[in-house]
Amino acid sequence: MSRFAYSAVALSFLAASPVAFAHYEGARPDSHAPISVMGDHTHSKGEWMLSYRYMGMGMSGAKSGSDSLSTDEAFGEIPGMGAMNTKALPYDMTMHMHMLGAMYAPTDNLTLMAMLPYSTNEMTTKTRMTMMGTTTQDEFDTETSGIGDASIGGLYKFYDENGYRLHLNLMLGLPTGSIEEEDYIPMAGQDLQLPYPMQLGSGSYEIRPGLTLNKQYDSWSWGAQVSAKIALDENDQDYKLGSRKYLTAWAAKPLSPWASVSLAAYKSWWTGIHGAAKDLTISPMMNPAADPDVKGGQRLEIGVGLNLLGKNGALKGHRLAMEYKAPVHESLHGPQMETDYTFTVGWQKAFGGK
Repeated sequence: MSRFAYSAVALSFLAASPVAFAHYEGARPDSHAPISVMGDHTHSKGEWMLSYRYMGMGMSGAKSGSDSLSTDEAFGEIPGMGAMNTKALPYDMTMHMHMLGAMYAPTDNLTLMAMLPYSTNEMTTKTRMTMMGTTTQDEFDTETSGIGDASIGGLYKFYDENGYRLHLNLMLGLPTGSIEEEDYIPMAGQDLQLPYPMQLGSGSYEIRPGLTLNKQYDSWSWGAQVSAKIALDENDQDYKLGSRKYLTAWAAKPLSPWASVSLAAYKSWWTGIHGAAKDLTISPMMNPAADPDVKGGQRLEIGVGLNLLGKNGALKGHRLAMEYKAPVHESLHGPQMETDYTFTVGWQKAFGGK
């Protein structure tokens, strides 16, 4: 499946003659990657860029391995706790993230970059209790919101010839997001620290390396990026997130001087959590969201995007972009919720420079 998806991205815009530019042209709508891709381009000396992104993500149901589970099957994989064999199953989650970004190029080869997110997480959890042959079911909602993990770093361009651009991504994730968020849990009758998916940050410093390649032809372009997030230290709750690896490939075709469409494939892998949160009193025997060992998995998503570039008047230089992504394959060390969709829309504006 993954080989087919990447081949589809590479072949989707081959109807045009592959005549390359001598130099990469930054004034095209497709000179930027789909808006979901971070750190995709560099700037010329003295140039600034400000950006804003909104990302919405929906998850629901349950999956273990590559198999979707019914509610009964998912509850069957949870051991349960206490005399009433109490179980809790996260079943619906929506995440909203607002990301502010800034880039500045002190030289033609080096672009500095900083990002600050603000996130809201909403989760619905189903409950099931059984006693003396009688089973009762209910559900409750929890919510968290606040600043997430900021990141700072830079992009270093070391090749820019024949329509190719190649640069190194090196970012440092900062533990600015809370990992001690609480909300009311009806079964406990009080506020408790929420499981890992509902926390706003990682609590750890992270190294985020990557490598990005862009290629332009006269009537289409493509790009690829490999990247990772690796926690450098254990956080104050005595755990650290597992490593996360990403491989992205995209192709784009201008429809006019101010609009382009894109098709992209996103492959990601992530491992379970190392350690366990010391203040998390929700038992993994009752709720899989509290189990650090069932957090790994992999996913392949296909994204369709649109990039718009203002050319005249007050809109000149402003970029507006959007992308919708949906999974075509997902395998989870579950039970975990399945990803339904990810939608990203963003604005970018560069100024200064040459």
